[in-house]
Amino acid sequence: MADESGFTERELQTADGITLRYRDYGSRFSTRPPILCLPGLTRNAKDFHDLALALAPRHRVLSLDARGRGRSDRDPTHANYTLIREVGDTLGLMSREFTRPCIVVGTSRGGLAALILHGVRPDTIAGIVLNDIGPELEPAGLARIMGYLGVTPEPLETWDDAVTMMRASNSDDFPDLTDAQWRDWAKRTFRDEDGVPVLDYDPRLRDAMIETGSEAPDFWPQFRGLAATPVLLLRGENSDLISPETVQKMRRVKPDMTAVTVRGRGHVPFLDEPEARSAILAFVAEQA
Repeated sequence: MADESGFTERELQTADGITLRYRDYGSRFSTRPPILCLPGLTRNAKDFHDLALALAPRHRVLSLDARGRGRSDRDPTHANYTLIREVGDTLGLMSREFTRPCIVVGTSRGGLAALILHGVRPDTIAGIVLNDIGPELEPAGLARIMGYLGVTPEPLETWDDAVTMMRASNSDDFPDLTDAQWRDWAKRTFRDEDGVPVLDYDPRLRDAMIETGSEAPDFWPQFRGLAATPVLLLRGENSDLISPETVQKMRRVKPDMTAVTVRGRGHVPFLDEPEARSAILAFVAEQA
């Protein structure tokens, strides 16, 4: 039974002994397609909480903390922080929890995982929502991510410090956030340790990314494989990771793809914006 937060936290043991944690919203007896939320590189299940609550009255929604993120175990071997390993973990979760094809909502790296999942097991995917991610990534966006990945901001002693840091790093791409939104974003980005905000992921993700190389991956083959699968693309108006030109290429490859620009957002939209939320709810309803 869900607690007052609206979800139940569950655990999954991977074959190599890592305990993954995920949030479970809604009823497992729902007859509508279940929804699986996969966060970005340094992100976690908290990013999807409000969306999951909006979807839970009709759908079961699972939101996963990938290994090394959020409340899931840190991997003692940082080389295991790869998309392929994370896809394997996700397939284990889907096999355990789902008896019918699911809709995947993938933010950034989570969207790339969705493309791989579909390539491996297309029969398990009823539709994909790509949140500010596509088959071609911009070098400038990747460079920006590497600029902060695994780097602990200093000084960071209070939550006010965390909010100040978030503003300084992101205000150009997110120009219209309220004070409350900045604080909420900080709460989703950091975890609290005795009143001090700390990174809510394993900093050794940086080592894993460096060792796998900095060249932007090519996911066009996986995207072309979505010809028969419904896709919704959300792009932040100010995104530096997926360009308008890439969106146009995606439209040419998949003319039935729905693409929505989220105003006043960079990488990535929060999914609570009116245009994003209405597009997701409509997309999900179409697959039911």
